[in-house]
Amino acid sequence: MKSFDVGSGFGEALLTLLSSRGQVYGPFCGADGVCRLQPVSRWQSLSSNPPLIPPKKYLFPPRERLWSLASDEYRRIALAEKATALVGLAPCDLHAIAYLDRVFADDPHYVQRRQKTLLIGTSCTPRDDCFCPAWQAEPPCDLFVSGERLWCGSAEGQRLASQLAGCLANEREDLPLPPIQPAARLDDRQGDLGKVFAGDEQAALWARFAQGCLSCGACSAVCPTCTCHDLVDRAQPSRQPERFRRWGSCVFSPLALADGRHSLSSEQGGRLRFRFEHKFFGFGPLRGEGSCVGCARCARACPAGIDLAEVRSALPSGSKS
Repeated sequence: MKSFDVGSGFGEALLTLLSSRGQVYGPFCGADGVCRLQPVSRWQSLSSNPPLIPPKKYLFPPRERLWSLASDEYRRIALAEKATALVGLAPCDLHAIAYLDRVFADDPHYVQRRQKTLLIGTSCTPRDDCFCPAWQAEPPCDLFVSGERLWCGSAEGQRLASQLAGCLANEREDLPLPPIQPAARLDDRQGDLGKVFAGDEQAALWARFAQGCLSCGACSAVCPTCTCHDLVDRAQPSRQPERFRRWGSCVFSPLALADGRHSLSSEQGGRLRFRFEHKFFGFGPLRGEGSCVGCARCARACPAGIDLAEVRSALPSGSKS
């Protein structure tokens, strides 16, 4: 992976270059103290805090029209998406997007947006409530900035770097990305989680956590890898029938089916179990691979204070005794 020292003016030059090709969004903390992904005009205005709503909203929108029906013919909605650059993304959000890439590999809307989106990552200092895992792979991105160093993570990233040559120096091929120190807050015992989630032995545990759950779905809205959604058909007089996709949550009581075509329990404890099974153990084609990236957004957003790290610590490892 090529890397360079960055000189003064690099950040503004990068933003100018990215703005020339499309829209640029990055984390910005407003007067209310909430960090959001917003249009970026100055490099120095970028926040090192994670945005409340993760970058998945630019690739998997909260609500989108999928197709319409005209003259007995289904017509997929043509996207007119502009090129987009997401800057200042933490490693956890980059790994989350890599997970979404696999979930939506066959989704034409997602794929088209993803092909038009550049990812610019930055190193971060984990918050006290984060539980960053020990990643086995470098965060997937086009460019990665850490301190006064820039790394190129893709061919497109190298092309961008070549256009910023005046701000770069000391090219190297052998300098690795700075390591991410895994947080120790998450119990990462290795065991057979499939066995843990296969039976009903933990019903009392799920019932205990469910006592405080409000089924509000805040955890799903802020999770960078949650992809549960509803498909809603709308037919109105004088208008073409349309189908929409909108974010959902497996903790919503009306939601009967979620991604992977799994039936959900009518009991709150069963729905929580279903959610955490996906976070810790995956589902469908990704069964056996957890989707949690350790950002702790769910714990911060939950009005009942349900903490994914505490849930994991309360679960048995599944190892044979």
